[in-house]
Amino acid sequence: MTVRATGAGRRDSGAAALEMAIVLPVLVALCFGIIDFARILNAQIQLSQAAREGVRLAALGGTGYTAAQVVTRAQSAAPDPGFTGAAITVDAPAMCSSASAPTATASVTVHYTFTGILFPAQTFTQAAVMRCGG
Repeated sequence: MTVRATGAGRRDSGAAALEMAIVLPVLVALCFGIIDFARILNAQIQLSQAAREGVRLAALGGTGYTAAQVVTRAQSAAPDPGFTGAAITVDAPAMCSSASAPTATASVTVHYTFTGILFPAQTFTQAAVMRCGG
């Protein structure tokens, strides 16, 4: 015995294609949003690490480290935060010297302009402060 398709089967013939056309853009946007968010999080973590690495050398400035070495160290700690090939920028660090008081502090501030797939370009800034002498 053969079963024939009724009128109900013919009415659903394009439903799957229509549902896919509605759902696919939402899924693609969701996937790219997750990727962008992960890149933002990675950039923030690398910036934080770069500021900490730089301020560690700045706090030991009395032992022979220079501001140029601090900047180079911070930049090498975050070579490519957002996976775009753009480098971070480092403000002139506040260095410690051998004559610094025990309560004096060193500071380093780093900046990075993130350009996302779905998110607009925005500049992230991280600063780190450490007491002189490490």
